[in-house]
Amino acid sequence: MIKPIRADNWAKGANNLAKPERLPEGFVRSLTNLDPSSGGQLDLRTGYELVAPGNMRLAVALGDRVIYVADGVLGCYSINSNSSQSIGSVSANGEIAGAELNGQVFIASVADSLRTNGEWMKPWAVPAPAMHLDVIDGSLPAGIYKVAVTALGADGEESGADPLIVRLVEGKALRVTSTDPRALRLYVSTANGATLYSQGPLIAGAMAVTRIADDSERLTTGGLVPMPACSMLAAYKSMILGVYDTFVLMTAPMLPHLVDPVAGFFAFPVAPSLIAPTDGGVYVAAGDKTYFLTALESATPSMRVAMEVGAVQGSAVKLPDGTAAWFTRYGLAIGGESGEITLPNRLTYAPDLATIGASGVLEHQGNSMVITTMRGAASQNNLATGDFAELET
Repeated sequence: MIKPIRADNWAKGANNLAKPERLPEGFVRSLTNLDPSSGGQLDLRTGYELVAPGNMRLAVALGDRVIYVADGVLGCYSINSNSSQSIGSVSANGEIAGAELNGQVFIASVADSLRTNGEWMKPWAVPAPAMHLDVIDGSLPAGIYKVAVTALGADGEESGADPLIVRLVEGKALRVTSTDPRALRLYVSTANGATLYSQGPLIAGAMAVTRIADDSERLTTGGLVPMPACSMLAAYKSMILGVYDTFVLMTAPMLPHLVDPVAGFFAFPVAPSLIAPTDGGVYVAAGDKTYFLTALESATPSMRVAMEVGAVQGSAVKLPDGTAAWFTRYGLAIGGESGEITLPNRLTYAPDLATIGASGVLEHQGNSMVITTMRGAASQNNLATGDFAELET
């Protein structure tokens, strides 16, 4: 008598690469609304409920809250009170991206550049002010002078500036004016000097410079510009990274509102599909390769190819242990802090893919899982084994 075959351990989950009749022990062919536990049993998949209706274009976690954009409304959902409130409004059209850094969510689109903590909304970008420079009679030493004016943002953050250069002869001085209504600060170099020193606020939009104070604060934001509209944003340590065309831009360390347009970027052959920060560096997927960026805070950042496999756009998520995960044609990819990448599903499961995705970490009933959802045009993964039969008569 043949003993019945019993299987009661599915700890290894789904496997669609093996032939159905050769399924290894511990695997199941497919699962619907079930998740394997570490003990081998199958548990009913955790459900979900609608908490904030709307046409969601963006959602960024901020502690126990979620900052979201629904059509043209910028809102905040509180997990503790299970309620939503409107913070402000944004453009209802076009791409929009956001990232959390130091208790604030920074949001960028073609028409918007703002930041919020869930209660207030303030500008993110601080554009440099326009200014006008006149040569007047005075007693400044003859030589070449550099002049710059910066503007202050809502919290005192200073804009970038492009210094003007002027040559003075003996018996001359400078007069600087600006019609910008914001609080402004004037910087001027000494004759033939390279460093610009603060000459104080530009009161009532004008100042005559007849002597140079060279023992004051120095200009540190010269040449820097605001972050432009990006299709994707991510935070790394004290910086914000953004995808702009085929480039990944990075803000200056400790200055999340300013970018160095000369040195603050990495170039790729095609537009990057995701940015995945870890505690040790940042993964960027572009085309059929995944790169690892390191030393971004230093004067000599570096980049190398970490894997000859691309990724599903937008599917990156940072894991609780400081590593990162994203989705590929081989299933889940996990990137370590040193640039090593593992593909835990490569030998067992080949998922179907779509154009764009999003991922999150779910910890429930003793399981820690990365959940990825995708939308857009779907494509079947040819690595998977099909179920079929042949009949001959």
